Amino acid sequence: MMRKLELDALRADVTSVNRLLRSRTQEIDPIGFLQFSRRREQLQEKIDELQNAPFLKGSVALFFAGEPVSGSRGIRADFAGKAVEIFQDVVSKQFAAVELGEMGERGPIPMKANSDLLLTDVARGSVGLVLEEAGENDTIARTPLSIVLDRVVEMLAQTARPERAAFDELLEHIDQRQLVSLRNFFQHLDDAHATLRLVEGESDIIFDSAAIQRARTRTSVARIDEREDDQMNGRLYLLPGHRRFELHIDGDPPTEIFGSVSREFAREHLQAMQAASDVVGKRWRVKILIRSIQRQNGEPRISYSLKGLIQRLD
Repeated sequence: MMRKLELDALRADVTSVNRLLRSRTQEIDPIGFLQFSRRREQLQEKIDELQNAPFLKGSVALFFAGEPVSGSRGIRADFAGKAVEIFQDVVSKQFAAVELGEMGERGPIPMKANSDLLLTDVARGSVGLVLEEAGENDTIARTPLSIVLDRVVEMLAQTARPERAAFDELLEHIDQRQLVSLRNFFQHLDDAHATLRLVEGESDIIFDSAAIQRARTRTSVARIDEREDDQMNGRLYLLPGHRRFELHIDGDPPTEIFGSVSREFAREHLQAMQAASDVVGKRWRVKILIRSIQRQNGEPRISYSLKGLIQRLD
């Protein structure tokens, strides 16, 4: 069982034991009082042990309610299966984005096997599905997938929050394939008139009908278009600590664009470029990724990412 769910269950048991202890005294029921006191101590020891245990591998619980759910008895198999499939798709694409920087517009998701989750449990007291990292090897540090799951839960929360700024900020950090997966997830929930509670790490987030409809609308309207331009010429400046660039594009007068340095380019070249005297402040032909982000009821936002250097011009 997930640590947070197990802690919640243990704390609920402590509350029940405390209630029983309040209904009796050591004088009236010494045996019962002693038994329940020992039980409370045992529960508290388990709580302390769990709280101090390192949280290293990825796990998440999806609790569903609404029309697909029959009380605590069960959930429609077609709904649950598709919900898990789409959630896995969101996770796999985010994992690939973190590890590789970009996935490409189509084709298989890279490194998908590294992001596989297993359905390991049905959560206690409700119709909830527990998904855990597939890898069986022990680890001494948090796995990359556990960190990605943190981010996926936050992405879903940003998409559904009442304030639109959170979703607008999210759009700056995902691509169209990830956006489509988010759209598919909330559309599936909304079409089935389902609600969701997500538990992961220390996060416990409720997605009610209004939040799901809001997320569906936002993801349906938004669009992220990307294209590469390898014909930009200008004087290049870098801020390696922030992984940012500035390009003064040739012209009269020159125009300036600002943006991020792509992860893969930064990993391979950024530090060496900053140290070299013949790169920064010089004129280059560069490859730029241009992103156009269409939001709900707003003008498209254009952002730039430096993908590479093609030719030194002076």
